[in-house]
Order: sequence, then C-alpha cells, then structure tokens
Amino acid sequence: MLCYSKGAMKKLLPLLAVSALLSGCATVTYQQTVLPEGVKLSSHETLARFDGLTEVPCRHMTADCPNACEHGGVYAHFSIVEYTAYEQHEKEGDSRQEEFAVRVKLRNGAPAPETSVALRMVIDELSPGQVVGLDWTHLYRVTEQGSYPERIVTRMAE
Repeated sequence: MLCYSKGAMKKLLPLLAVSALLSGCATVTYQQTVLPEGVKLSSHETLARFDGLTEVPCRHMTADCPNACEHGGVYAHFSIVEYTAYEQHEKEGDSRQEEFAVRVKLRNGAPAPETSVALRMVIDELSPGQVVGLDWTHLYRVTEQGSYPERIVTRMAE
C-alpha cells in the first residue's frame, strides 16, 4: 500500500488537475439566448451528424451574380439524425428537415457575417461524423433592408 504525506499530496493534486484538463475533457458548446426581432415560424431541436465543410459556388440567381453577389462560400453541413423537439408556430414555418447547413465563410474567404465568431469556433472543433445537439429557429424578419426568412442556430453542443 502506498502512503503519501500531506505535503506530497498537496504537490500531487495540482499535477492531477492539470493532467485532467489536458486529457481531452473539453466539450464543444454554443448557445444564443436572445433572438433578433421577427415572427417565429418554427423551432427545431435535433441531434445532427457533422458531415464536414463544403465549398458552394454562386447560384447565379440575381443580376449581381457572379461577381458582386454574396452567394456561395464555405458551409458546414449537418445530417439530422433525429428530432428531440419541433414546433411549427406559423403555417410558413419550415417542416422537419433532413439536413441543415451553416455558412462559415464567404466566397472570398472572409468570415460569414451572419454566423457569430463563437459558433464558427465551435464548428472548427467538430470532426466529420461527430453527432451534436443542433437547435435552430426559423424567423421571418422585417428590417429597413427588406423582409426575409432567417434560420438562426440557437444551440450546438456535444
């Protein structure tokens, strides 16, 4: 049987704490608690598998395409494994989805302005095939720039 003095234990405890921190016990979590103003159309709570990052080209849908538009970029793709909760608040709300994507970079490589730095950092830590809790809200927003739907990630966690 091993016996340690109080002094040896006091020296050993910080080393054990540091080794526990360095052993990969970190978790990946993002949460947005405040939504921008808009009509909530649907809420989705899922378990989703991260399929990886994909570069998506311009879709050539406006007169600004392809050189002056903001279409395309690098997207994080997720396949929905299962729904844990779902609510359709308005008839225009999205139905249950089989996949979901988040733009993380513009075509020029700059960070996508619609995706927060914190969410991009969480996505950077994911490995293809990893299953995470992925929740989002489908809003209809009316702003000075116009009216448009927006899908906002509200939670992503291991």
